[in-house]
Amino acid sequence: MGSWSRLLVSALLALPLLAGGPEGAVLEYRVRIRPQGASVEQAGGFRLLTGPPLVSHNRVQRSRLGPWRIEPLAGEPADPALLVRELGFCYFSGPPAGAVALNEWIRIGNRRCRLWQVPTPPGLGVYAYLAEVAPNLLALAYLTASLGQGDLSSLEVHLARVELGPRTVPAADGTALLRTLHRLAEAPPAAGDDADPSALATEAVE
Repeated sequence: MGSWSRLLVSALLALPLLAGGPEGAVLEYRVRIRPQGASVEQAGGFRLLTGPPLVSHNRVQRSRLGPWRIEPLAGEPADPALLVRELGFCYFSGPPAGAVALNEWIRIGNRRCRLWQVPTPPGLGVYAYLAEVAPNLLALAYLTASLGQGDLSSLEVHLARVELGPRTVPAADGTALLRTLHRLAEAPPAAGDDADPSALATEAVE
């Protein structure tokens, strides 16, 4: 029974991947974090998975948004991925208001993506760029943050791989990054405050 139980659990864990990967989007990220007082960075990776459009009970207008979730890459430590999720430093949606389309492109695999810069409040220590992975669909391409408070000193995230399925749609909570930036700007920790910056971030991405 033990071996059958393990096989059943493995199969159940694989079901969301089969449902979310081929139909929606799979984005692989690399992460580097430095805890306060540490001399060595921690590296890891995670996948951002999106699903097909959510079922809408509205008979007038069909839903055009889907779910998303974050999980560590196989064999990678979970801490960096969970940290990105808890802080809400992710984006998968249309172009945000105030973002600037740059005359610069990056290549992710065989995909050539235009870069957009996200406006960040001065003095916040966060810089974020989005990649236009499909027409009117942007994903976080690169983010660097020097938080300086709580347990985390710095964070760096960059997009390494993109796979878009036939039913890829923006995430229902895809603008989490913008809310995180607004909260950090509106309520920055006071000097000498030991508050964890995650307390100022958005709710975890489901």
